[in-house]
Amino acid sequence: MSWSHYPEHAPDCRFYSVWADEKQGEIYTSDVVKAVSPGHFRIKLPTGLQKKAVTERDATAQPTDTRAEGKRKRQPAMRLLGLLHFMWEQAEINHWHPNFDKRTRDNAWAAWRLKQVAEKISIGKTLLKSVLVIMARPGTQEIRNNWATVDAAAASNKRLVMITSLKSCKTEEEGNLNGTLPLAEAAGFPSLDVPADLISRLNRSFSRELGDWRRGQKVMLIAETDPPVKKFRQRDGKPVPYNTCTVIDAALMTVSPRFIPLDSSWEGVIEEKLWQEKRQFIKPLRYDGEADVFPDFLLKDVPGREIVPLEVFGMNTPDYRERKAVKLEHYREEFGEGNWWSWDAHKADALSNIPAFPVKG
Repeated sequence: MSWSHYPEHAPDCRFYSVWADEKQGEIYTSDVVKAVSPGHFRIKLPTGLQKKAVTERDATAQPTDTRAEGKRKRQPAMRLLGLLHFMWEQAEINHWHPNFDKRTRDNAWAAWRLKQVAEKISIGKTLLKSVLVIMARPGTQEIRNNWATVDAAAASNKRLVMITSLKSCKTEEEGNLNGTLPLAEAAGFPSLDVPADLISRLNRSFSRELGDWRRGQKVMLIAETDPPVKKFRQRDGKPVPYNTCTVIDAALMTVSPRFIPLDSSWEGVIEEKLWQEKRQFIKPLRYDGEADVFPDFLLKDVPGREIVPLEVFGMNTPDYRERKAVKLEHYREEFGEGNWWSWDAHKADALSNIPAFPVKG
């Protein structure tokens, strides 16, 4: 891995790359993400957005085995978590600078940033923005935009991609998904049919994120649905049309109040501390790869250093210690002895003994 030259080039720069780090590109086969022009991309999902009459590959199938003969296999398609990470990174929502406190980072802001990115991504031949239904509050223009997107998808037999956050969980009963997805700011979204096997997969694959949600943290959801179907319900004795969709896949991502993605509660502690100390940093994203490949954060404001990796070691098992030793050896080779920061969060007194961050400029 090589984060020593984390790119921040303009999309029309000749050095512009699809990936922030070469290791992200190694997650997928070469045809999964293509730069079709500067700043514009074509991405392959397990299930495309144009529904066809022929039988398609099941989007809900489990990912391929990630290891073969000691090496990680490349994924033949980008799953929904990978797509969400790609959009987050292209929109630079995973970046933080102290000046960002001067603007409001809320769902409306995130929706605006993600829609800008969706204009530059095609899934197969379908422009992502044309099928993107995104978080919206009642009484806003975004509701009408969502309605128009749903109607157009129904007319063209295209699947939808939905992005919003989970609704705040206030009771134990609300913490059980119970056959539904509790969505926040879902104005203009179609009615959703959520199969029981999808709920089971979310409980199994995103148990940490669901636990974060139950503890009050913000958790983002991305979902893909089958094309909308128009149905009718009775209201005051009259048939009223509405759209309904079946959710075929979904993924969850915990974020901080600043929308910085978090892979553990310990990362949340460090992200909060970085924010309080007015530091500039980036959160590297793992896409559909292994979490241990990437640093937890990259500090951007240390004099004389383009970046300084920040690493949170949250466990102390033999296997984890082995992976920790490999990672530290890489940091020594890549950055030189002592040119990174780490915190052993597994120790009993860890919270009261967080090391000072490298001095900023």
